Amino acid sequence: MWIIIRGIILVLMMMIFVRGNEGEPYRRVGSKKFAWKTLIVDKKGHGNFSTIQAAIDSVPSNNRFWVSIHIRPGLYREKVKIPYDKPYIILKGHRKRRTKVVWDDHLTVAQSPTFTSSADNIVVKSISFVNSYNYPWKNGNPRVPAVAAMITGDKSSFYRCGFYGVQDTLWDNQGRHYYHRCTIQGAVDFIFGAAQSIFQVFFLFIPTNLSPTS
Repeated sequence: MWIIIRGIILVLMMMIFVRGNEGEPYRRVGSKKFAWKTLIVDKKGHGNFSTIQAAIDSVPSNNRFWVSIHIRPGLYREKVKIPYDKPYIILKGHRKRRTKVVWDDHLTVAQSPTFTSSADNIVVKSISFVNSYNYPWKNGNPRVPAVAAMITGDKSSFYRCGFYGVQDTLWDNQGRHYYHRCTIQGAVDFIFGAAQSIFQVFFLFIPTNLSPTS
């Protein structure tokens, strides 16, 4: 049975992520494939950029080749947005417990995400996204929708990532997505949206000591 299930997952992933249009979005070295460009983000200033958003902003619009953005360990207090016209981006952290993106917006569901990915063909590895308005959940703020991540682009994949909040943590809005060995924490509608997604070997954490309104 497990062989059949794994076979189905493999076929679905091939249908989602195999690129069928012209050219190759990566460069080949022998039998290996690499991103065309690599950028380093270091909040201490020892890389190409000190913020993740600045690195994303440097990618040209309508990009057609993979750009790998390596994010060194640290707590990055910023909102991160990948716009729809910047596909083929890889965000790679250094373990999700050591590479965190944190913000505390909560005005509206659409404006609140700490991380928003609207482009197609996005890969994220080993990063945690936190909406800290209600997290940790005993911080005294009233409980309201506060999104940690909103994913609207097609063909996006997440490996060993973390999504932390209380209400509306992960907005899996639309598109085809793959989540592998990810952690999601929340208590109310913490995974919602209309995307077609595969969650494989993932971990859910649900606090049980919340009051109905706080």
